[in-house]
Amino acid sequence: MRILIVHPRLSVKGGGERVAIHSIKEALREGHEVYLACEEFDGHEFEDFFGVQGLFKDVRMLAYPPFRPAVQRLVLYQRLIYHQLRLRKILSQNPKFDVVLNTADVANQPATKSHTVQYCYFPEYFSHLESNSVHGLWETYYLPARVFYRSRVSRIEQLLAVSNFTRSFVRKRWNCESTTLYPPCPIDLYQDLKGPKEDLVITIGRISPEKRMEVFLEIARRLPSLRFAIIGSVAPDHEPYFQRLQACAPVNASFIIAPLRKVRGIIGRAKVYVHSAQNEHFGIAIVEAMAAGCVPVVNDSGGPREIVTSDVGRRWKTLEEAVHQISALAKDEALRRKLSSAAASSSKQYGPEAFESGLRKVLARYESPERAKP
Repeated sequence: MRILIVHPRLSVKGGGERVAIHSIKEALREGHEVYLACEEFDGHEFEDFFGVQGLFKDVRMLAYPPFRPAVQRLVLYQRLIYHQLRLRKILSQNPKFDVVLNTADVANQPATKSHTVQYCYFPEYFSHLESNSVHGLWETYYLPARVFYRSRVSRIEQLLAVSNFTRSFVRKRWNCESTTLYPPCPIDLYQDLKGPKEDLVITIGRISPEKRMEVFLEIARRLPSLRFAIIGSVAPDHEPYFQRLQACAPVNASFIIAPLRKVRGIIGRAKVYVHSAQNEHFGIAIVEAMAAGCVPVVNDSGGPREIVTSDVGRRWKTLEEAVHQISALAKDEALRRKLSSAAASSSKQYGPEAFESGLRKVLARYESPERAKP
């Protein structure tokens, strides 16, 4: 089959990009002709960051210039229009695709007569709606976007939800069903780590406001006898936020800006992993830390509730609870070892093989009978 994978912003380098990577791998493994619609980006740097050298060798790239807002207003709508126009042009200039698989935001699903599959992280996530002071104004601002999102959803044949948490919201918000397919987590990267553990607490992720890294730093401030580290990457538009974090960080907290595969040893030495984001759609970084033997201590909300049960880690609602749980783990080595072993074992169910197997079954539905024969 000819498969078009849509993922405009591969430069983000987060969990969504891992979904795109393993979607490409699985489609190529099954012998499909794979095209990729995206903004222009540094392919070699991307492959080095994720350790997937040669990923794009057999992919037909349909890249277009990165989005640049014409004015600093209505940026959301400028971006929606820009990507839709670019994607429509791609579809008009290339052979008919059998399947269009969108591994990015639903708004990037182009209008097409091809079969459509959408990997959904969260329906209509508009962060500014959480602003209490101007809630009504933001509701009005985002109303056309909501209408557009729903028009895209109405054209999608198969929705894949990143978690049961997202699946429930898809049903509630869009009144349609989806299938949970957990994202591919690079657990193999951490399974051979055997070094000693240290009194180190880490968090992993893009350094951006929705990850609530300032909460992690406050936890560090309240536990001065332990070392804390934020491991991740910083997008250019979040550089001011990163600088504010650096300015207010306590002396026992540090920042490590590097691809995870290059700091796997540090992750392997950590005893505890903290996840501060609220209503995270899933939490690939949590699974990675669990695979390395870290005990997860996560905010009690969203997708992480499906990953972290009481036999592998701890969940918290308040800052005080998080501080108490981390302190208790630091003092009780037997309990920490027990949870660490259970966390590493539990992480295996979220490996890339499970994601690729699930995607294989989805794509097989659209194959012609002749090709599907063994």
